[in-house]
Amino acid sequence: MIGREFRFHDGGQGAALAIRVKFGSKTRRILKVLKDGTVVVGLPGAGKDANKELLQFLANEFDIDQEKLQIIAGHEGKNKLISVLQFKPEDIQQLVLEKIS
Repeated sequence: MIGREFRFHDGGQGAALAIRVKFGSKTRRILKVLKDGTVVVGLPGAGKDANKELLQFLANEFDIDQEKLQIIAGHEGKNKLISVLQFKPEDIQQLVLEKIS
């Protein structure tokens, strides 16, 4: 496979968070967790700044640095996969559950 360009990613340890954004919500908040583990987040607006707004909301909600959050899939749609660096999956799960309880 000579001549093929590869793109390697940082292998930082962390967790992945499946998010479904519900646009048009009255407030920014975690609404629920679906049976498959997808976290439904309500955001008031939509548009080009929705991804930035989502990352800011999650950073504030979980009290973590926004630099530790990255959208790794779903930039254009309402279903997104978020990487949360330096957090264990069980820690993120606990933070989510605390917010919807």
